[in-house]
Amino acid sequence: MFYNNALCDIYIGSGAGKKLMNDMKGAKRSVKIVSPFLSPYLISELIYLKNNNVDIKLITTNNIEDFYGYREKNIYKLIIQNRNTNVQKQKIRDKWINFTSRLSYIGFSLIALLMVLAYYFKNVEVFFGFVPVSIIFLLQRLYKTKIKKMRIYSYYYTQLFPFKVYIADEKTSIIHSKIYLIDDQIAYMGSLNFTQSGTQFNHETRIRTTDVNAIREIIKEIDLLFEHPFLPIADLQHWGKKIYAEPIN
Repeated sequence: MFYNNALCDIYIGSGAGKKLMNDMKGAKRSVKIVSPFLSPYLISELIYLKNNNVDIKLITTNNIEDFYGYREKNIYKLIIQNRNTNVQKQKIRDKWINFTSRLSYIGFSLIALLMVLAYYFKNVEVFFGFVPVSIIFLLQRLYKTKIKKMRIYSYYYTQLFPFKVYIADEKTSIIHSKIYLIDDQIAYMGSLNFTQSGTQFNHETRIRTTDVNAIREIIKEIDLLFEHPFLPIADLQHWGKKIYAEPIN
């Protein structure tokens, strides 16, 4: 996609993201970002905007700090864990739990009784009564194992807002563009990634434009990238399983 004669501001140097971040914080309707690298702490800015009813769309790659499961990072907050409960199995499990509790009560009551009988009657045959006690506790152990293995919950994952994570490796071309679109009215393009170093410290180049015709073409390009038919994409369900615990009951 090419567009000529767009009116734009040009910035070269460090702090290239200062004006970008100010424009983003003033967004009223939408923010769309294409950035192959992300700083997780900047994701908090997007979450803040989302919580203030700004529509967010994000395109990135697996070159992000917590792609492989560092749960304390902000990107983790973009993936929502949802849990389904198998009600029928839950009822069965609850019955088994009650049953094992009763077995414990019976088992320990029999032990106490046998100890008393052994003390008063001084008869070793009393200790044969521990055979059924052993059976009771073996049965209890069996049911506890069944309870532990019973899968009550299943999980699936959804996104806090629409985003795509494309797989970047030596076998595929990667998305290396850096594009920022605010309210479909202000666009930034250049070298700066959505990272602390890119927006604040690095020597970067960027342009800012409100040219209506240019904005129209940039919107089309972002939409095409978001629905790219050929680039491999990170599977949300697989990623969710890596960063969340999934207790089965």
